[in-house]
Amino acid sequence: MSVLVLGEGPIARHLRATVVSDVAAAVVVTEVDGARGVGPIEELDDATIDAVFEQPMQKVIAGLQQAHAAGVERIVVIVPTIGMSGGDRHAVHAALAEAARITVKSAARQWGPDGITVNAVALAPEEFGVDPAVSGPVAIAPRAMRGTVDASNTVNWLCSGAAAHVTGQTVVCDGGLWM
Repeated sequence: MSVLVLGEGPIARHLRATVVSDVAAAVVVTEVDGARGVGPIEELDDATIDAVFEQPMQKVIAGLQQAHAAGVERIVVIVPTIGMSGGDRHAVHAALAEAARITVKSAARQWGPDGITVNAVALAPEEFGVDPAVSGPVAIAPRAMRGTVDASNTVNWLCSGAAAHVTGQTVVCDGGLWM
């Protein structure tokens, strides 16, 4: 059956085309504007924080609410790994990613008794338009795996009945960049 994919951009479009499930499921893609909000923490202004952190985080919460209202059993939120490692001049992006991950854990605890799992899949920051030349590396070593990283199979599994026992977790799917 098809999966409800909430969000815009290339990640959401790709997941809409590739993710299916044997149970009712939804995917919420965190909308990270990797080109906006780049700069020193002390120079961030209210308008930038609102546009790059607060509004996208509200969309994550609204997406979780929409998925829950739709009666799904599996919810997966897509986030960048920049929140797990930090990124020079990308504090607002890291804050958004971590806020989304903590919200995943809270939703998993709240909805778990109802049989709903909520997990996150973390992708490399460049998948969200974050320039690694500006943010710096998220790892001290190069990516472990070669080739293109496609998180579709991981998202498919987390959306399936087979993943009924996994909740509140973040699965990193970046080819071994962050570990």
